[in-house]
Amino acid sequence: MRELGSLEREAMEVVWGAEEPVVVHDVVTALNARRAQPLAYTTVMTVMNNLVAKEWLARHRVGRAFAYRAVQDKDSRTARAMAEALAESADRRAALAGFVGRLDAADAAALRAALEGGE
Repeated sequence: MRELGSLEREAMEVVWGAEEPVVVHDVVTALNARRAQPLAYTTVMTVMNNLVAKEWLARHRVGRAFAYRAVQDKDSRTARAMAEALAESADRRAALAGFVGRLDAADAAALRAALEGGE
């Protein structure tokens, strides 16, 4: 999966926050609710199409429009990004040690539990 621009990230947050697939109008409405300068419908439609091309979203036809859903949930995508970052490291052990060294106590406990097979 290719990385995202800032508007693409904002659109993904809207999609991830929705309980059902969204249409472009839903995303435009959500994005414009938090902006001083509103986005054009066509701009958001282009962003959504780009996210399909980048394999972040899947779409299906609903009447004359498309409904979009995330290919992966946000947590799965975060886990994949972490694995990809680790794979790029020349020294995986040092990268892991650096990551673990930055964890707060709660995250360290969660990591420990995950390694031990618990939740």
